[in-house]
Amino acid sequence: MSARGIRRARIVLVILLVAWFLSPPEWRYAVPLWLPFAVALAVEIEFAVGGWLLAPRRGPVERGRAPQHGDVERFGWADDEAPEDDDPAFWTSLPVPRRRSTLLRRFGASLAVVGLVALVAWGIGLRRGFSSLDAATRAHVERVLSRQAGLIAGHAAHVQCDSAGRHVGATQEADGLAEVGGSRAWLTPAICYQLHRVIDDHDTHSFSPTGRAIAVLAHESWHLRGVADEGIVNCYAFQSGVALGTRLGLSRSFARALMREQLADNASDSASDPRYLVPPGCRNDGRYDLAPGLTLFP
Repeated sequence: MSARGIRRARIVLVILLVAWFLSPPEWRYAVPLWLPFAVALAVEIEFAVGGWLLAPRRGPVERGRAPQHGDVERFGWADDEAPEDDDPAFWTSLPVPRRRSTLLRRFGASLAVVGLVALVAWGIGLRRGFSSLDAATRAHVERVLSRQAGLIAGHAAHVQCDSAGRHVGATQEADGLAEVGGSRAWLTPAICYQLHRVIDDHDTHSFSPTGRAIAVLAHESWHLRGVADEGIVNCYAFQSGVALGTRLGLSRSFARALMREQLADNASDSASDPRYLVPPGCRNDGRYDLAPGLTLFP
């Protein structure tokens, strides 16, 4: 790749990074924090390795003011076509010395780009999202979520916001994880941050992300209760999510609207993994209706 192409690629990378920074939280948290840094590092490594591999193939570089041999062969340059007033010394004199890019300068440019991306990514992680909350607030959120999970599970539960990504996240491709019949559950920082906004701010602006966060907490709580089937757990979660959202501070009508959307989107959301598709009996007065006869589904 040419030097101009490298510069353009770096500019595009910076633009994408800025766009990621300014995107809504639910979009930004869908992208792991390490991904922009890894992309920048991969691009710079490709530039460096590609340059080293192509250097031996280029052959000797022609020097001088006269047309290059390849250009003469392609376009022609007969001696009788040259203007009579040309100065022969001009064509035989050495070119003006050109400042060449050293290996150290090229490495320094790559290091600066990767360092900038790493610094911005670190700043985003430090100042935004669940990790930006103080320790007392994070502990408070986990206590509230644990108490709510316990009400659904029927026993004491401990919900942890897995900021380290050991149990949930992009690597595990899961927003939540729970011990079936156990007491421990893990949620991604993005889910915890959305629930924090519900708990402390009674957020009603982020409709779909809020519904998703409540459904995930309810889903993992039903696993803690001992239900293993993912489809049935989803059916129960969409129903109990109404009361859960109400206990977190939302109005009952708003919480019900959130869960109705989650139920309506279940078919498309489960297209890649049919295990999460609710069963046919997941309807009012159906086999999996938690309150039959009350027309409260969900």
